Amino acid sequence: MVTVTFRHLEADERLKAYAEEKFQRLRRYVDVPLDIHMVVSRERRHILKVDVMFMVNGIVVNAHEKADDAFAATDAVVDKLERRLTRYREKLRRYREQRQAEKVALGQKVSIFRKRIDAKPMDIEEAILQLKASRNNFILFRERENGGICLLYRRKDGNLNVIET
Repeated sequence: MVTVTFRHLEADERLKAYAEEKFQRLRRYVDVPLDIHMVVSRERRHILKVDVMFMVNGIVVNAHEKADDAFAATDAVVDKLERRLTRYREKLRRYREQRQAEKVALGQKVSIFRKRIDAKPMDIEEAILQLKASRNNFILFRERENGGICLLYRRKDGNLNVIET
């Protein structure tokens, strides 16, 4: 959808139709429908200024151009917006490729360390004292009452949680 506003000059239906036709070229660069706002204003006697603004994925894209003819200014603005959308699309593509490469790199560098821990029988209060006395973030123990294995760990906010089996 294209909204055209005229300031300090008469509305021109030919320019509106021309702008809608030209802005169709921008649709191939984005997946979402565009809500384009175009303002045509007279700066001086013969100078016309065309301002165009729209949003793509929460990012404001705008451009303005001055010319003697509103049609020429519209062409220049569309060319400028095409270049910006091309750069934006390339930037997104490079970002996605970089993220994918990071994921692959992380997947290759993953190593698993195994450590055997004997789950000593104790109650929760004793496990809390053991955890506070050690520098570890967790302690694995066997509960005395029912013999189930429990994991007591320190959360990021400093509180403690227990996972029981």
